[in-house]
Amino acid sequence: MRERKQKSGKIVALALALIFAFSVPVQEAHAEEANLNENSTMKVTVTNMSPEYSISDVQPLTTLFDCEIIMAFKMDEGLCMTFTTSCAGTASVIGVKDIKVQQKMWYGWKTVLTSDGAENHNEPIFAAGLKYADAIKDRTYRVICTHYADVDGYEEVVNDTGAFKFTY
Repeated sequence: MRERKQKSGKIVALALALIFAFSVPVQEAHAEEANLNENSTMKVTVTNMSPEYSISDVQPLTTLFDCEIIMAFKMDEGLCMTFTTSCAGTASVIGVKDIKVQQKMWYGWKTVLTSDGAENHNEPIFAAGLKYADAIKDRTYRVICTHYADVDGYEEVVNDTGAFKFTY
């Protein structure tokens, strides 16, 4: 009887996961371990829909795409991260800010590293790297940041890698 309940619970969980997966906008997340060549990508496309413009007005538009956080766990370097932000057209400013590396604790997430980020000017793409050398093997981490750009209007999007276990 108990095995039957566990099976039906797993089926319900799978069904809910599928429902949520198909109702979420296209997103991919990059995660890579140094000894495994597995990865995935987070791609986010957002348009600026400012309330001060009606549907018939010309609206400023900055389209962000390929907003990625790529994580690699390396035995000799710790947690290595690469941040990229791309937009349609040349941005007066483009970058990433408010970077937080967090470690999973029994009580929730603990911020172990922060960075103000960086930016480029008059470019259509931005890329930068960051390392957290004190990452501990078999611990779970996540990285959160805000990608931003200004082409014909300022736009930003928050990116969260979700939880990844540091193994090598």
